[in-house]
Amino acid sequence: MTTHVLAPAIYPKLPYDSIKDFTTIGRIGTSSIMLVATKDFAANDIKGLIALAKKGEPIQYGSWGVGSTGQFCAEILMQQTGIKMDHVPFNGIAKLAGDLLGGHISLATLDMATATPLVKDGSIKALAACGERSPSLPDVATYKEQGVPFDRSLSWAMYAPAGLAPPIAQKLSVALKDALGDAEVKEKLLGLGITPQFVPGDEQRDINARDIAAWKQVAKDAGIEVK
Repeated sequence: MTTHVLAPAIYPKLPYDSIKDFTTIGRIGTSSIMLVATKDFAANDIKGLIALAKKGEPIQYGSWGVGSTGQFCAEILMQQTGIKMDHVPFNGIAKLAGDLLGGHISLATLDMATATPLVKDGSIKALAACGERSPSLPDVATYKEQGVPFDRSLSWAMYAPAGLAPPIAQKLSVALKDALGDAEVKEKLLGLGITPQFVPGDEQRDINARDIAAWKQVAKDAGIEVK
């Protein structure tokens, strides 16, 4: 997602073409980004967050960096609901999670692997899932389920260099599909917050190309650019 969809949307001089310079083998699975908050934050879901923003309360949220999936998920929320939140970019997700637990910031976007144990043990609370419902936190409703029109998948995929011989690409694609059907592989991926979901390489490539255009528009509207 980051290297093949978001990077082309925010880097004007990216040293590779994420479509032409790779052979897409297939999708590994999808993941979500969690919008989370401290336990005492005054909202428990998107409706509550919108109400808080409409009161004129200044709202800051943290992500693990400019142009991160976390920032994009927050920007989508703002663009679709009209609320205003100020972005506080952190140098990495560990620092962000630490400051959230310490109460230095009250609202953040976290990846599933980081958010899941913290939500499950009650250290923080989850307001919404950007993407799809996650088996790791199945009770957390998605943006779309909470009235925000966003239903794009945040996907992980496997790639090889451009020009890979079609028979080899096909063999790798079949092997990937078979691996994703293995119970041990499924368990491992779910533990990382990834829902196994195979999509053939050509189809995933077309999805990437379409999503790059969509995220470029989000980046343009939000003024996200990394030079």
